[in-house]
Amino acid sequence: DKCDSKYLKNIYIIDNGLTEYQKDYFLDKSDTIKINTTGLETNFKGGTWGEDWQKNVKGKTIHLYNMVNELKEPLLMLDADMLIIKDLHTLLDRGGDMQVCVRPNNPVKYIGSYFFSINHEKTKIFVHDWMDLTQSKVGKRAHESPSLTESVDWYLKNTDLNIVEVEQDVVNRYHPPPKEETVVVHFKGSKLYETFDEQYNARITNPKWTKYVKDYLE
Repeated sequence: DKCDSKYLKNIYIIDNGLTEYQKDYFLDKSDTIKINTTGLETNFKGGTWGEDWQKNVKGKTIHLYNMVNELKEPLLMLDADMLIIKDLHTLLDRGGDMQVCVRPNNPVKYIGSYFFSINHEKTKIFVHDWMDLTQSKVGKRAHESPSLTESVDWYLKNTDLNIVEVEQDVVNRYHPPPKEETVVVHFKGSKLYETFDEQYNARITNPKWTKYVKDYLE
């Protein structure tokens, strides 16, 4: 309800193990919602950075690449644990062939929870390279954002791809409260969790975010 529907064609949810109840819940919300089933059945086995987490996160670039090629139109990818508090269309006004979220004072400069492919012809090659780099990584740690950072750095130095950096407080605000310029809030975890319930309670039921979550659910 924060977005002007005339600018929002479809919302695609990547299904890596949703129950039938969960799928019906989403589909009942709007005709714009489509569910892409991957065949994966993940349930947070191994906790944060565990086996299921790796399958989900490393699979994001694969699904993104497939959808950029299939849709051939602007496509915004957001993590599932994010809350939209302002119209997303304002982000398109920032321009670029693609947009990435830049975070200050972090050696991994770009975070993979936000990626906006605007010119699909130019960005599909970038996404393919990002996907390949992510899939080549091994070990129980984050791979998606480090691979994104490596890819962006290389493309900025070696190509004319117009990559626009969007500030973290705009599309990845994770310290409550939101700022005036914030469009997307990210319920980002601050540590590793052993179970889904631990992670959910730490992120979503954070007292400082409760007001915004309740407003959304109501």
